[in-house]
Amino acid sequence: MAPWSKGLCWNSGGISDAGRVRRDNQDAYLDRPELGLWAVADGMGGHRDGAEASRLIVSRLGRLERALELESGLETLERTLRAVNRELVASAEGVLEALCGSTVAALLAVGDRAALCWAGDSRIYRLRAGVLEQLSRDHSQVQALVDMGLLSPEEAELHPLSSVLVRAVGADARLEFERRTESLCAGDRYLLCSDGLNRDLAGDEIARILSQIHPAEIAAQALVRAACEAGGHDNVTAVVVDFTA
Repeated sequence: MAPWSKGLCWNSGGISDAGRVRRDNQDAYLDRPELGLWAVADGMGGHRDGAEASRLIVSRLGRLERALELESGLETLERTLRAVNRELVASAEGVLEALCGSTVAALLAVGDRAALCWAGDSRIYRLRAGVLEQLSRDHSQVQALVDMGLLSPEEAELHPLSSVLVRAVGADARLEFERRTESLCAGDRYLLCSDGLNRDLAGDEIARILSQIHPAEIAAQALVRAACEAGGHDNVTAVVVDFTA
């Protein structure tokens, strides 16, 4: 458990599984409570390239030093991801139909505040006082249709284009992240996950597991196991972070 200023401590746990359909696992995750930094990356493209992209992201993030101030820490995080983006885009130049990229969802905690940064459809949830809230917004074609009122969130989950992304690390030379900052409260539980989790588990089931199972590492294992038992149609990754007084 990592102690921090203003009375907050945290502990965390993560796990990744190939699922029940795919042979290779292109997901990767970062669980570095000593840095106050966690991330999930879901690779795309050829099996080798997708896995390399997601692992490159978490490897580079894992080299960062502990942030002492939230805003500067977030800027460093995004600068690191943009450097990875340039590498991936450059590696694909001149290669016919090359596609090597990854989603990313990252959580950075400093003191009693947190910064969220993401690109793609890997998600960040928060369970607070028994209520589960999705804090990130998917960067996908169907989410754009939801935003325009042309699809309901329930219809979007079943749409054949639900996995088509409009943002990802390595997909375009100009990478835009979405970010938000949050005040942390004792008792908060955060979940970072690849889409393999939320595609096989409904929000109510995710909330039930997060509400009932402790500690963080066991909760992450329970989420991934439940997704696999529900079909495991994709690689599935979960990182759970608990904040306590």
